[in-house]
Amino acid sequence: MSGEKIAFDSGFSINFGASNQKRVYGFCYESFENDILKNQVHYEIEIAFLQDDHGRNSIFEINRNQVYVNNKTSDSKIKKIAERASQAIFPLRVKMKRNGKLEEILTMNAIKKRWIIAKEEILEGYKGETIYKIIHKIDTVFLDDDLLKESICRNWFFHLYFKPFYVEYKEKLRCKFIWDSPIFGNQCIKYGVVHTIQKDYDNDDKIIINADGIGIDERSIEEIMEGYDFPKNDFVDQSAEPVTSQMLVDYKLYKEDRSIFSVTGTFETKINQNKQHKIQVEIYHFADTSSFRPWSDFAAKESQRIFQSYQKFDDDDDDIIDIVAASRIRQPELPKREMILGPPRERIELYIHEEPDLSTKKGFWNKMKSIFKK
Repeated sequence: MSGEKIAFDSGFSINFGASNQKRVYGFCYESFENDILKNQVHYEIEIAFLQDDHGRNSIFEINRNQVYVNNKTSDSKIKKIAERASQAIFPLRVKMKRNGKLEEILTMNAIKKRWIIAKEEILEGYKGETIYKIIHKIDTVFLDDDLLKESICRNWFFHLYFKPFYVEYKEKLRCKFIWDSPIFGNQCIKYGVVHTIQKDYDNDDKIIINADGIGIDERSIEEIMEGYDFPKNDFVDQSAEPVTSQMLVDYKLYKEDRSIFSVTGTFETKINQNKQHKIQVEIYHFADTSSFRPWSDFAAKESQRIFQSYQKFDDDDDDIIDIVAASRIRQPELPKREMILGPPRERIELYIHEEPDLSTKKGFWNKMKSIFKK
């Protein structure tokens, strides 16, 4: 640790302050069975931070590049159709809540239009009952706003990137949340998670947040994988052992604007006595140079602090700065001058100045390896 204390905004809170910038992130997902790698997915994500109507940088424009499965592009028909359908989602614009969670998909109509075009292209190239069933399932999701948002939020990148980091951590520097993580595709496991923020910046001036969780789902592993939303023993007289699962996700945020530098997470779930399922996910910012630092919002925060220091907090109906009143509070009152009758000793002239009228790419894995050297 660097030993330098984190500069919290108010109390023990931090906020998101990224300026209008673009970032490229590398994403890698790996699934294991008893520590044997079974599947790997990686791609690059481009993100631009944009301002909303209130001047807050809470709009994210996101583009995804080519997806590689086990270091190859899609080869089977079903995977090609799924990849073509997912391309209709991008470019994607989302709005983030103040606490960091994803609030709204802003490009719903554009996604639907792109999907209709993509669907026509798919149906021109592929025929058969299986294809029609796949298209119908995708239709069901893409043409329903709620289902589409839910599907996007269950993507591992979005699931981990948009979390409530920008909150009040209290004196113990921690807070509790519930995560629903997509451990088996669309089937999620519920975790009780504690977010803990380290009090010091690390040696590279990053903010460290650990998300440590344990499964609190009452369903058994079989019920989860079969798609049940509730434990069967709530309705039938039988006992099933709740799923055993744990997770740990480590976040690094830039000191300057509290945006995400990296995410590394592990989710381990017991399938049975002989089988353990593990997921590892990594997200890293591919900076242009090794010395990259984002633009700092220190000046803007300092201006806001000064502004707030002049506010009259004793009057809720008046939040306008009263400079005169403030100066009276801060300056000692001058002694009154003695009144002398008769003409003034000096001639007093007032001059009013009138202002003039002014009304007129490196390879993916090389990049990933270079990250670990930082």
